Amino acid sequence: MIAKAVLITLLALTPVSTYAATPKQSPRTTQQKAQKKPVKKQVAKAKPTAKKGPSQAAVLNQKTIVLDPGHGAFDMGSQHDKCVEKDMNLKTAFIVKKYLALKGYRVILTRSRDEFVPLEKRAQIANNCNCHLFVSLHYNAAKAEQAHGIEVYYYKSTNEERLNKSKKFADKVLKSMIAATNARSRGIKTGNFCVIRETNMPAILVEGGFITNPNESKQLLEEKYIEKIGRSIANGIDQYLRS
Repeated sequence: MIAKAVLITLLALTPVSTYAATPKQSPRTTQQKAQKKPVKKQVAKAKPTAKKGPSQAAVLNQKTIVLDPGHGAFDMGSQHDKCVEKDMNLKTAFIVKKYLALKGYRVILTRSRDEFVPLEKRAQIANNCNCHLFVSLHYNAAKAEQAHGIEVYYYKSTNEERLNKSKKFADKVLKSMIAATNARSRGIKTGNFCVIRETNMPAILVEGGFITNPNESKQLLEEKYIEKIGRSIANGIDQYLRS
């Protein structure tokens, strides 16, 4: 009995192997645990680059052009069939403005809707904003239906410098328009119109064709032809300023 009791006591005091209690792992499982988990690299997102505006020098050197769509409101201008001059003048001004803006010029309109603006005020708008050039936009009319073509007027100023610049400006615009439209050139001419007389900068008045001529009036109702006129005026302005 004593020997049996001693045996039980010894068994109770013998430590149980923890290794034996641990379940056997397969080599594949052990290998997977040994492998290090890949570390995900955090890539910093690129910050959007702020759009750069025009430099201060570019803003200071930006040229300003005043476009003057003739007539407006009760002052209809010339009319023939579906052609109403005041509307055509405004449409042309918007086209010229579009192409000048694409070239980087600042453009001011003396009117941007169907309204009446006195002639003196139109000249005053140009003088007050110290613009570089002034262009009054019109379409022609005559009692004789056969009259046709494009002509550009400038004022015979007593200021020789302004006179020479206006004449050169008129020539550049007319040549550009004729090249684009293949219309008849009626030349550059002097005229005593208030808007080109009372302005201080080089100024011209464009007559883009005769709405009383059967053939030209049809062309003037075509969007593509008016687009050509507007674009060619803008190109002529740009050519003058770059010359």
